[in-house]
Amino acid sequence: MGKLDGKVAVITGGNSGMGLATARLFKQEGATVIVNARNAERLEESQSLIGDAFNEILIADVGKVSDLDRFFKQIGETYKKIDVLFLNAGVAPITPLEMLTEEQFDRAFSINVKGILFGVQKARLYLSDGASIILTTSVNNKLGQGGNSVYAATKAAARSLARTLSAELVDKGIRVNAISPGPIDTPLVQKLGLPDEVLQQAIAGIEQQVAMGRWGKPEEIAQVALFFATDASSYVIGTELEVDGGMTTL
Repeated sequence: MGKLDGKVAVITGGNSGMGLATARLFKQEGATVIVNARNAERLEESQSLIGDAFNEILIADVGKVSDLDRFFKQIGETYKKIDVLFLNAGVAPITPLEMLTEEQFDRAFSINVKGILFGVQKARLYLSDGASIILTTSVNNKLGQGGNSVYAATKAAARSLARTLSAELVDKGIRVNAISPGPIDTPLVQKLGLPDEVLQQAIAGIEQQVAMGRWGKPEEIAQVALFFATDASSYVIGTELEVDGGMTTL
């Protein structure tokens, strides 16, 4: 028997990186897994390359409330319930203050914050009693690193939402918790837009800040998500678990 037999799990950002690793693990553990793709092109690509990682993929841009509304209505009508909701989709605009644009700010808050708040709002009607909601934050919400002002602010907001949403949903037995990843080797790292030489220097520099001396793997985040998704974490609520190789604690 799998740890998630009979469960319906929804993962945003589930077609790459940490979300994809989690989708694979949840499905292996018996869950029915639904993920999103932000457009038709991405949906087709995901179906052809990694379609075995989930049961269904639906189009939804998590930064648009109308898309979230349609996405969760489709899931509710088809599957009747949501037992695990992993709101993992995010963007990381690493930009010096003087180069920051309003467009970058709006996009980051739209996906990283609005996508969580309204994702929970739209999913709420379909959440089963005792459901688990998992949010992705980041160690950047604690670290004062230059160039991370907007990204860190969005993740601090996500950390706050883990608490406030817990307070609103606890009467239904719904738990909200957050995973705070440190440096994780995902495709997002390659999308920072830095020249290769600069990127490699940045990667090496970050690695030196990690007590364990390496970047984490998406599968290591997936294992923590599985803990939050099951009754193993039945007495854990409103918390943020750092998965960072000791970066913020040692």
